[in-house]
Amino acid sequence: MKSFFCLLLSLIGCTVASGQDSTQQPTVPQPTMLQSYVATYSASFRGIDGGTLRMELRRDPATGHYTFETRANPTVLASFFVSSNAFERTTLEVAATGLRPIGWEADDGRSGVKNDGKLQFNWQEHNVSGSFEGKPVSLPLAEGTAELQTIQLAAMFKMQNSQEPTAFAVVNGDKIQEYSYARVGTETLDTKLGKLDTTIYESARKGSSRVSRIWHAPSLGFVPVKAEQIRKGKVETVLILITLKRDQDQ
Repeated sequence: MKSFFCLLLSLIGCTVASGQDSTQQPTVPQPTMLQSYVATYSASFRGIDGGTLRMELRRDPATGHYTFETRANPTVLASFFVSSNAFERTTLEVAATGLRPIGWEADDGRSGVKNDGKLQFNWQEHNVSGSFEGKPVSLPLAEGTAELQTIQLAAMFKMQNSQEPTAFAVVNGDKIQEYSYARVGTETLDTKLGKLDTTIYESARKGSSRVSRIWHAPSLGFVPVKAEQIRKGKVETVLILITLKRDQDQ
């Protein structure tokens, strides 16, 4: 079973659209760039308070690259499953086909290598290499492939640029998994930030009993304001946005 920290991270799964033919160079408008932000989410598992998750997106104006980092602040009970030293960090770039990862690193904050990893995405050579849980990783890399943290941002990027996210492939540890994806409705939520209109999406891996449901708020640049992981029809993990600070100058 995944650690509580990894389970919460995998919950925020949206999608990357299928890759386009890189030989085609159509004239398109300059894409709207993601805005740097820091978001804090309350986390619960089967109704039990798990503490908070802090997600920060930063953009380096010199390179245009993004860094997205997630850290946990668990309750005493949740600290048995996730360390306050745990983190997950992804470096991303904007390409013609959208937002894509160039580096990923995770450490569960405990001794040993379980859930730890470091990967490099080589888009010129079309491969992913590195290690996960102490074992070497070498996988083929096709356009539209991402890892779990990139998925959230890639979906936001597409929505901001008036594109609909679709099916996606995810590098998850030492394997690539395919997920379905669908818009399922809209809902107005009462949140710590006030009433927010949201668009709801669901994704699921073929053959899995788990479904991820995410509420994106257009007024906040499509930042997720709520997320649930549902297993066999029952809600298990819930994330709810409680604070959001955006870089208005970005």
